Amino acid sequence: MTTCNLWNFKKILAGSFLILASCGATWAQAALPNGKTTVIYFGQQKATEFDSKIKPFFAEQSRPCKSCDLVNYTPYDATGEVDMEALKERITSLPEGTSFVFFDFNLKVNDSTKDLVQLLSKKSEAGLVIVGSAGVPPATESSGPLSRTVLGQVPGALIIGELGERDRLVPTGFYGPEMLTALRPPKDHIGQGYSPLIFAANLAENWQKRSPQEWVDYLRNKKSKSRKIWMGLNDMF
Repeated sequence: MTTCNLWNFKKILAGSFLILASCGATWAQAALPNGKTTVIYFGQQKATEFDSKIKPFFAEQSRPCKSCDLVNYTPYDATGEVDMEALKERITSLPEGTSFVFFDFNLKVNDSTKDLVQLLSKKSEAGLVIVGSAGVPPATESSGPLSRTVLGQVPGALIIGELGERDRLVPTGFYGPEMLTALRPPKDHIGQGYSPLIFAANLAENWQKRSPQEWVDYLRNKKSKSRKIWMGLNDMF
């Protein structure tokens, strides 16, 4: 082979590698899941409040994601009140295509909620990502550690607290190392419990970038390596 022909062969070979590399990148992008992100919502508000306040706020926070949707799966009784007795059945029969679930409340562990802890723990171990609010106890009860709450006892649950003025935790809320982080909501929403919903919206917006289990490991890794008391959204997404 002449020197000229050898040089041309090398150029063709190099070009072929570039084309293959480009194709590989395209295939890698195409392999990412590109479906709808459906977040299943469980709360203690009436359906009308979900429709008028919660769902619009979620849509605003996840605005860049056209395929993100928050679906209210909270059970209600005949009078329109939350039916806590039917909650376990709803959790057992989640809709097909559920991306992750979001609990907009938390409860203390007692005889009536132990079954809920076991059910959510099994779901989490099976791969369901559970996001939830650190929550606050009823006005008649005092605050306490997250370790004594339902979500605080669910392995892998991503628990989000709320920061108030001076970036301090809301004093009436549950607290503890089980919390992934706490966020400060917009000024006009401080004290209303919207911080966990903001996190859920941002997770939904970025959901397609990782598998469910990868998200749990990734966020917990972020927390373990962070030197901040409370990670912000930019630290996680």
